Amino acid sequence: MDSFSQILQWLPRGDTSTSNNYSGNATPFKVQVNFEIPIFEGQIYIDAVDQWLNLLEGYFSVHDFSIQEKIIFALLKEAPHIKDWWETYYE
Repeated sequence: MDSFSQILQWLPRGDTSTSNNYSGNATPFKVQVNFEIPIFEGQIYIDAVDQWLNLLEGYFSVHDFSIQEKIIFALLKEAPHIKDWWETYYE
């Protein structure tokens, strides 16, 4: 697991009913994060795919996307020929 995921798991999610790892009267906070997710062009290099998927997962974690929202967002960030394949495959 990368350090970004570990930090996100440690941070409070806004649910104050569960016990926290910190003491005092600290309140959960919201972090405004902007990610630049590049268009996936269909590279077959594993490092390029992993990097793109890690960016997506980080973005999804911050914004708490549902499965449907993740699919739609990922499709918006893919080159047109990949979208065409997806639509043909799942029709």
